[in-house]
Amino acid sequence: MIEGVIFDVDGTLYDYAANDKIAVKCLCEFAEKNLNISEKNFLDAYKEARRIVKEERLTDGGARHSRVLFLQTTLELLKINPFCYVLKMYNVYWNNFLENVKPFDGLIEFIKILRDKNIKIAVCTDMTAHIQYRKIERLGLKNFIDCMISSEETGLEKPSPSMFELALKKLNVSASEAIYFGDSLERDIKGAANVGIKPIWYTPSCPNCEERFDCIKIKSYNEILNKNIF
Repeated sequence: MIEGVIFDVDGTLYDYAANDKIAVKCLCEFAEKNLNISEKNFLDAYKEARRIVKEERLTDGGARHSRVLFLQTTLELLKINPFCYVLKMYNVYWNNFLENVKPFDGLIEFIKILRDKNIKIAVCTDMTAHIQYRKIERLGLKNFIDCMISSEETGLEKPSPSMFELALKKLNVSASEAIYFGDSLERDIKGAANVGIKPIWYTPSCPNCEERFDCIKIKSYNEILNKNIF
């Protein structure tokens, strides 16, 4: 019997890529207006800053995703004092990102059904905890989620077993009593499967996924009620 359901956040509860695109565009506009930096030059520096933070300086943990670090490093590459602009640009990015966030179709209805069945719910994320709490509130989910597990608190990102094991511990369920929803094959689906949690791959736009991993796959949360897994 299923007692707990664990969700990845970005790309699983809402469209991360679309909102990131909007937010980065707003950063470019800020840079052009306030720093006299062209969109191309800003994007080149931002891309390199992300690479430096994620590949050279930090190899694991939630801080690898910090927009403060991305923007600090971007400004350093552009020879601009970060203290004058980092916090303003952080707010430009996340305020515009959150303004456009909305849950995937059928998600809220599905989570309400889980709650009606007294199934406990967690979110498990590689991002920093502070911004994920803001996203959960923006998505209208704060009253339905029992707990969060972030790589910021474990020190390791998915597919590390510690992420999934802490989720089970917080929910007080065994692996055989849990289901995990995620959009990343390597981080979410294989990571959950490796600790004995049944994964469900949320993959609305992945061609030929049936050939890549043997698990339940859905393109919409409206499909899940027909899978007879609860």
